[in-house]
This record gives sequence, C-alpha cells and structure tokens, in this order.
Amino acid sequence: MKMTNDKGKYSQYLTVAGSYFANKGWVHLLLAGGLYILYKMFFRTSLPFFLTISSLPLMTVIFLLIIKYSKQSFYTLFILQFLLAAAYAVTDIPLGVATLMCTLFAVVLLFAYGMHEKIDWSESRNGMLMLFLIWGVYCILEIANPNNVQAAWNISITHYLIYPIVCAVIVPLAIRNIKGIQWLLIIWSLFILLAAAKGYWQKNCGFNEREQYFLYVLGGARTHIIWSGIRYFSFFSDAANFGVHMAMGVSLFGISLFYIKGVWLKIYFIIVIIAAIYGMGISGTRAAIALPIGALGSFIILSRNRKACITGISVLALLFLFFVCTNIGDDNQYIRKMRSAFRPSQDASYQLRVDNRKKMRELMIHKPFGYGIGLSKGDRFYPKERMLYPPDSWLVSVWVETGIIGLVLYLAVHGVLFAWCGWILMFKIMNKRLRGLLTAWLCTAAGFYLAAYANDVMQYPNSIPIYTAFALCFAGPYIDKRMQQSKETELKNEQ
Repeated sequence: MKMTNDKGKYSQYLTVAGSYFANKGWVHLLLAGGLYILYKMFFRTSLPFFLTISSLPLMTVIFLLIIKYSKQSFYTLFILQFLLAAAYAVTDIPLGVATLMCTLFAVVLLFAYGMHEKIDWSESRNGMLMLFLIWGVYCILEIANPNNVQAAWNISITHYLIYPIVCAVIVPLAIRNIKGIQWLLIIWSLFILLAAAKGYWQKNCGFNEREQYFLYVLGGARTHIIWSGIRYFSFFSDAANFGVHMAMGVSLFGISLFYIKGVWLKIYFIIVIIAAIYGMGISGTRAAIALPIGALGSFIILSRNRKACITGISVLALLFLFFVCTNIGDDNQYIRKMRSAFRPSQDASYQLRVDNRKKMRELMIHKPFGYGIGLSKGDRFYPKERMLYPPDSWLVSVWVETGIIGLVLYLAVHGVLFAWCGWILMFKIMNKRLRGLLTAWLCTAAGFYLAAYANDVMQYPNSIPIYTAFALCFAGPYIDKRMQQSKETELKNEQ
C-alpha cells in the first residue's frame, strides 16, 4: 500500500514538474543556454560583436515597450536626439540621416498605433501644423531651384520642415498634463548636466583624438582657440551651439523654477541652472548672452504680473549696467568675452560679419529664390554656384538658401506663430502654473531666435526643443481643459 502511495506521489511530482516546464521552464532553459553562448562568445569573438549580440535582448525589450507606448513616441524621439548628438562626439555616424530616420520612425509608430487603437487627431490639427504646411509648399518648390542638390535638401529639410510638422502632430497627443511637461524638463536636464560635465572634462583633462582632429586638422582651432582663450564645445558641433544650448537651459529652467512644485525638484533645477551657466561661460559664445536677455524680455511681456514685470526689468537693467557701464570681472576671460558683445563697434569679428553681409546683399539681388536649401555652407555637395561668404547666422542662412522670398515667408510664419502662441498663453489658459511653464518654453524659443540672428545655431540637437515649445503652447488649452475637468470631478466626489 505504501509503495503504491509513493508511486502516486512521484507521478504527481513529475506531472507538476512537467507542467511547470511546459509553461515556464523553457524560459529558464533558454536563459541558461543564452548565458552559456554569451560566455563562449566573450572569449572567442571580438568585443564589438559580443556587445552587439548581447544587447539584442535589451533592444528587443525596448522595441516592444516603444510599440506598446507608441502614442508617447515623442518621448523616445526627444531622448534619441540628445543621445545621437552625444554619440556623434565619439564616433562617425551620419547625423542628419540618423535623426531623420528616428523622426520618421516615431511617426510610423504613432500611425501603427492608430491602426488598432482609436486616436483623437483633433488636437493635432492646430495652427502650427497649418503654418508649416504653407511653409512646406515653398520648401518643396525649392527642389526646382536650378542650383538645388537633392542630398543637401534631404538633410536640411529636417530643421526646415519635418521637425516642426512632427512636433505639431505628436506633442499634443503625447503630452497630456503638467506631469508630461515636467518629464520633458527632466529628460532635457539630464542632457544639460551631461553636456556641462563633458565641457568640464575638456577644460580640465584636455581634448580626445577626435576633438583634436576637429581642431588641428579640420581647422576648428581658428575659431575655438582665440584671443580670449579656448572655447570649449562639449559634444556639440562647435562652441556656439554648445553655448546657446546651455543658455536655453538657463532660460527655461530659470523661469520654470517659479512654477514647479516640490522642494527637491526646485533644488535639482537650481543645480541644472548652475551647470548650464558654467557650460555657457566656458563656450565663450557671445550670442549666448542674448538668449536669456531675449527670454527675460519676452517673459515681461507675457507674464501679466506686476511683480514679474518689475523683477524682469530690474534684472535686465542690472545686466545692462554690469556689461556696459562697468569693467567688473574683466580679469576673467569669459566675462571679458561676453562684455565684448555689448561693444560691437570695438569687435573685429563683428565688423567682419557686417562687411560680409553687405557683400552677400550684392550677390543675393540676383538670387530671389536663394542658392538652394542646405547649400549656405554646402561646399561638400559641389553645387553649381556657391555663396562666397560664410553666413555665420541661422537667419542669414535661411536668406542665402531660400532667397529674399523665402526669408520673408519664414519670418512671417514664425512671427504669426509667436503671436498666436502668445495669445494662447495670455487668454486661453486659466491655470497659472501651466501658463507659467508654457511661457518658460515660449520665452526660451524667443531668446533662441534672437541668438540665431548672431550665430548659425539651428543645429542638432537645438532645433527639436524649440519646435516642442511652440507645439506645447497649442497643446496647452487641451491640457488646461483636462485640468479643469479633473478639478470639477474631485469637487463632486467630495460632495
């Protein structure tokens, strides 16, 4: 009898074990087998191949998560733009193609999501989309420019058209509340801290081989090792883009500091601001100082708050007095360089740019449609005709590439865009905290375009945060409405 019972127990154990293996045991077997294969590969293959193969499971998981949360694909796009910029500092990647593919990938994911889940596209059919569709018609017509080089057009169209349209469509769908806006700030803050740390490393530990190649072989030393000292550029294409990006961080986080909740988050934002100021300083970029000034001026106009107006005007006045009316800090090379921006008549570099633009004007009389998109500095594309003088400004680049007709249309589109966003913030959003955070984004964009007149700073990864700012403003009324509905629901539940 006992023997029979034991046999029954063993049979039961085998059944349970078999069932477990059939359901879950294969996972453990595969895991053990995979670890054994990786162990063998580590000692018998090259390190790059090993790392590539071993990262496949992680990449698979990430891919599946992206598909699952594809409605929030903008967060993925936002992160990838910064990661690609950082990766370009250590390896050769076709940055223009890579960013374009990432952007299109985010769009494809969103539309794939919309095939099996209902999406309310009404929030995406906004004024920003309409304005850039108008601008897009002109950009497409530029393909017919006799001097057009399609490869240059394909790369530059990302900044001109694809980023604005993608942001206009995706941002209102992805960013649904204040928490979503704060997550964007946190993601961006990590990149700012990383960029500042890289700049600190360059200053204190020197340049790596790739950076030395840029300086001493490609000629970067001509603009980065100058009378005021070394201009550090972190993992950006040049010091100007680094400095302006850090100035964007100073402006955005400086204004947002007054509208976020939580002591620890405020302390963290202060740390980010300090890091951004440091990065802005070591870049030696004079145009960077224009960005916070422009942002602060815009904030005074949009704030509709007497205290904010008085504070903003006071800060602007103090900055003007410090840089124009005093010589305090001239012993510091970075302050001395920034001060020279307020004395343009004494600056040889500025005078050279003025002379170049006069010469450009004579050439552009015969080019009402410009030299072609992407060709203001496109010697590597070997166009039929080339601009003989460097534009040294994003707005001048637009003029050179699209002509006076394109520049007027570009300025008109962005002028209407700024006015529209300003009107939304002042009259369509009731929640003060939400209005403050969105104002911080828009003011940063305003300061950026002021800096863009002085330097060609519409580069990776500067452009996507700027167009995110406009898209957030158009998403603002919908976020505000959801916040009001949430408050009403809470009040009803309390009653």
